[in-house]
Amino acid sequence: MNNYKIPALILICLVIGLIACRKKEAALTAEVDPPPVFDTRTPLGAKQKEIFDKYGVIIEYKWNRFAYAPDVVANPANAEDVLPYLELLEELFFKAMDSVSGPRLTSKTETPVRILLIGNGLNYGGSEDFGESTAGQAGNIQPNRLTLGGLTPFGEVIRATGPTADADYMKAIYDAAPSSFPNDAGLIGFIYHEYTHYLDSKHQIPVGFEKPSKVEYLRGSNQYLRVSLATAISKGFYIPYGMQNEHEDFATYVQTIIWKSDAEMQTTYMRNDTTRAKHQLVTKYFTDLGIPITSLRNYLTKQSVRDRLIALKRKYE
Repeated sequence: MNNYKIPALILICLVIGLIACRKKEAALTAEVDPPPVFDTRTPLGAKQKEIFDKYGVIIEYKWNRFAYAPDVVANPANAEDVLPYLELLEELFFKAMDSVSGPRLTSKTETPVRILLIGNGLNYGGSEDFGESTAGQAGNIQPNRLTLGGLTPFGEVIRATGPTADADYMKAIYDAAPSSFPNDAGLIGFIYHEYTHYLDSKHQIPVGFEKPSKVEYLRGSNQYLRVSLATAISKGFYIPYGMQNEHEDFATYVQTIIWKSDAEMQTTYMRNDTTRAKHQLVTKYFTDLGIPITSLRNYLTKQSVRDRLIALKRKYE
């Protein structure tokens, strides 16, 4: 009888001990990161703080390869190129979004938490000349961060002087970006192409957008490099690059719509039922988000915006 009492007594003591231990555990609380601190003694730090205070976006430019993968190579942005690029981004993205959707509405609610700026592009593979290269990045790999490259060449373009310097600068902004591929629609096209990938990761592509061209996607190959613009359009695409998959297709539609006038869209791109149907889906998608895309294009091409861009160049020449 006593043999059974001893184990029972031990068991009771263990239960009491466990209860006592549980009572001593601290209540679980959520950890909240402290707000970022900016060096407002510098113009760059002040601009970073201004953008964070207005839009809740943290601008980063100090390179951390582990933000992507251990084998990623990239040249970091030069500090002297960051402020000019930020002021370009402010004009072409934040102010533009505010102009079509109301101050700080869409530009705050439909904007990633972090924007990481780099000198040129990212290279996956651990060396400068190996692996997959990209000038910008957003989407499932980093759903709340937008990566924008090309600060180094834009730093050169904005500081350039000479008889063609202004024309080269405006071309880089509106027509052919110096370090992105595809370079169609310049810096504006590049920014909104990558931004569209962010929207894709958050809201997905427009419902049914991929169906008209489903059999034409090339899926993981570079065959699009051998496709002419006319052939791509005949198959329902705006840029051959978009033939890779539905996500690039969506981004290149946006890239083109904010680039070309209504007349150019009608005569060059909206030549068949497929492009017309997909165009309608894209415009509705942006309208539903509170970002009417043709209004965005009209804002970006205003003479007053062009004048401010030239004034920005003068500031850094």
